[in-house]
Amino acid sequence: MKTNDAVTLKVVISGTGNLRLISTPKVEFPSDFETYEPKVDNKVRLTTEGHTGSKVIEYLTIPRHAGTFKIPALTFSYFDVKSKSYKTLATDAYTLYVEKGEGNSEQVTGSFTNKEELRILGEDIRFIKLNEVKLHPKGDFFFGSTAYWLFYIIPVLAFIVFIFISRKAAIENANVTGMRMKQANKVAIKRLKLAGTYLAEKKKDLFYDEVLKALWGYIGDRLNIPVSQLSKDFLREKVLVEANDELKEATNTFLDVLNQCEFARFAPRTDDRQAMDNVYSSAVNAISKMEKVIR
Repeated sequence: MKTNDAVTLKVVISGTGNLRLISTPKVEFPSDFETYEPKVDNKVRLTTEGHTGSKVIEYLTIPRHAGTFKIPALTFSYFDVKSKSYKTLATDAYTLYVEKGEGNSEQVTGSFTNKEELRILGEDIRFIKLNEVKLHPKGDFFFGSTAYWLFYIIPVLAFIVFIFISRKAAIENANVTGMRMKQANKVAIKRLKLAGTYLAEKKKDLFYDEVLKALWGYIGDRLNIPVSQLSKDFLREKVLVEANDELKEATNTFLDVLNQCEFARFAPRTDDRQAMDNVYSSAVNAISKMEKVIR
């Protein structure tokens, strides 16, 4: 044979078993040979004995240089069910004598078994890909397109909106906190007025409940203390530790009134009216004193 002539090596594996699962044997062609993907044809049918048939493998190769070349023997190992042992089959080795071809420009060397014609142009070639090719209009690229710019603009806009909403929520929250602190005295006065009504009507339990609500409501709103943390221990451990001398004095007065109110509420006394008057006056005085210090 001559250079640039196509050579086809056909390997047939036949028998009974999972022929489709057999891996395609690798043929070690000389490095001077141009090789292509082998064509595999499974001719298998289902019988009472199982899958029977053959696996036909065709290898196409083209020698590009003159010389003597050897194709080593091809081995195939399988498990024989009858003898319950592995067996190995081997083909003969082949020797190819390649002479230099006469033409090197437009020589047609033959055809592969799938009837794909190979035109030899005097240089290495590859099969033309037959798969469907997706083409794009010229200039139709992602870079610079509308989708490209939206990919960057949308996250930036989303971030700006998030910052705007967060700042707005923070401002509104600050406004609510500020309003609570400013309205604390007015709310306390309203509650003390209601307590004064209960005082006049000598409704002891309702009076003390309303005074305690006025005191705790005022201190919570004025110092911006969450309801869950409102307690005398919190005032002692947090407010007194961090406060200045005036605020400490006002806070101690406030705590004394709370204790006085709780004691008078449950203490057995004959003169409830006098005790209620004292608690009411002390509550008004404590709130007024705290208001002057915080301002």
